[in-house]
Amino acid sequence: MSEPAQERSGFGTMLWLFISLFGFASAGETALLDASGRTHWLYTPTEKPVSGKTYWLVVGVHGAGGTGWNGGGVASWATDYDDVIVLGPSFEQPKRDPDVPRPATMPRDIFQKSGPAHEAKLEELMTRIAQTWKLHPKIFLHGFSAGAQFSHRYAFRHPERVAAVSAHSGGSWAGLDADDRINPGAKHIPFTVSCGEDDRGSGGPPGTPPRIEGARRFTAQLRSLGFTVEFKTWPGIGHQHSPEAKALGRALLEKVRR
Repeated sequence: MSEPAQERSGFGTMLWLFISLFGFASAGETALLDASGRTHWLYTPTEKPVSGKTYWLVVGVHGAGGTGWNGGGVASWATDYDDVIVLGPSFEQPKRDPDVPRPATMPRDIFQKSGPAHEAKLEELMTRIAQTWKLHPKIFLHGFSAGAQFSHRYAFRHPERVAAVSAHSGGSWAGLDADDRINPGAKHIPFTVSCGEDDRGSGGPPGTPPRIEGARRFTAQLRSLGFTVEFKTWPGIGHQHSPEAKALGRALLEKVRR
């Protein structure tokens, strides 16, 4: 090994030891344990809040089978901005037997439907965070797949608490004639919606359209009610939380922060 390579190797070892001993690498990432033992994740620009600063809370919601680690894929927003913190809740999900046909309708208590227990969990986490971090009164919701399903439905149930929604590749959506309706009283909330053009699977009960068609239909119905929606499709992309979808959400966050 050359001398410069040895120096780099030695420096890397020392840095790793420093991080291991003092936790430098984990600064800004906090595990939030709840009473049931489930771990949720909080990402912050600094270890402690800056006196006098008010922070935007981004709720990054995971897909089916996921957890809140990495804040639904957008934990980095907390270090990109000095006034943004990202909460990644870990919603409980019942295990489904893949050999059993899907029910005719989606159960109303699951997190994709923004079921009461999951809404209560989010409220509990936000209350805990607000004890330390001074928060803006409205939250920013970002979700992919099942996370998109939770995000837009939560916004329709609690429009007074939501600043904006970034929802991507949802397997099912509220609608004008769905079993859960779009709330016209939420039309002050700006939306970004996107889906990969090759995302032709379905995440809902039998009869649910492919995700790409569902996203188009949802967007059209929002616009018919006067909502402001930015809608994008991504060529060559299947069911993937793409960099383009995250960038679209980030652009909406920047508008909200102004």
